[in-house]
Amino acid sequence: MTAPPLTLTPVGIGPAYARPGEAQSCYLVRAGNRAFCLDLGAGALNRLQDHIAPEELELLVISHLHPDHCADLLALRVYMAWGPGAGRRMRVLGPRGMRERMTAFAGQEGWDDAFAFEDMAEGGGEVDLGGGLRLRYREVPHLKPTFAMRFDLGDRSLVYGADCAECAELADLARDTDLLLAECSSGAAPVPEGLAHLNGAAAAGIANAAGARRLLLTHCYPEHDREAALAQARAAATMPVDWAHQDREVAA
Repeated sequence: MTAPPLTLTPVGIGPAYARPGEAQSCYLVRAGNRAFCLDLGAGALNRLQDHIAPEELELLVISHLHPDHCADLLALRVYMAWGPGAGRRMRVLGPRGMRERMTAFAGQEGWDDAFAFEDMAEGGGEVDLGGGLRLRYREVPHLKPTFAMRFDLGDRSLVYGADCAECAELADLARDTDLLLAECSSGAAPVPEGLAHLNGAAAAGIANAAGARRLLLTHCYPEHDREAALAQARAAATMPVDWAHQDREVAA
């Protein structure tokens, strides 16, 4: 039996402060008629509903606890506990301590009605999603802990690098992947010392080391020239490179 197509739709591509019209980090993965969401930054829940009713997601995965990757969990809690999602609990996989962080901000009410929280394993792990679909995740250097993620279905795969510094861990996770989505926070500029982020050349370096077949850049701060960043990445990469565009689905 042929596996269903594996696709990625960027719902939000913005970093910790974004351009007008950009939502913060959020990516919709589809495997046939199944749907999964990676991260849910500010503004992402509104845009997500243009693609899917949130309660139809099988799984929401949060890479790390910076607000631009999880802030809309606060709104999704209301949606799932008292809004259209009421009566269904969403499966949410994320770093240990996520529930406690959210309840410290918004109080205890509604979280257990809305979500079934699961902790990611220290360092990394794997989740069998059934139907031949597998999710693997690996800790990468950023806020501790931050996890990059990989979906495999049949002979197709895609990897979301979350936020990270240049590292072997992401290259290992993305080995021979069809599609690597990598952050490019610094555009074409040098990454400031001490910040665990990437520029175009560093993202291309990881993709080259992984042997990825395609590279998409995302999560770039508004002050950077994105055309320059794309040119820098393309000059360094051995595979096709483009920017991730909100609402534009790409196949693995």
